[in-house]
Amino acid sequence: MKTVGEVRVHKKGFSEELNKFFHLIVEFRRDKVFIPRGVFKFRTFEEAEKWRHRMLRGQSPGHQR
Repeated sequence: MKTVGEVRVHKKGFSEELNKFFHLIVEFRRDKVFIPRGVFKFRTFEEAEKWRHRMLRGQSPGHQR
């Protein structure tokens, strides 16, 4: 019998460390929303990126003109 390669076993789900990290994020954020739902219009890509980073930090959306 000749072996050419190896069979890789795929795990279901995430690794233990990644699961702990996800649980930490959920515990830290509680019921806050990462990015609010809806349609948002921006004049530039940079403005949209600034807004997205503000949402990820947990700041309020504010008003866009």
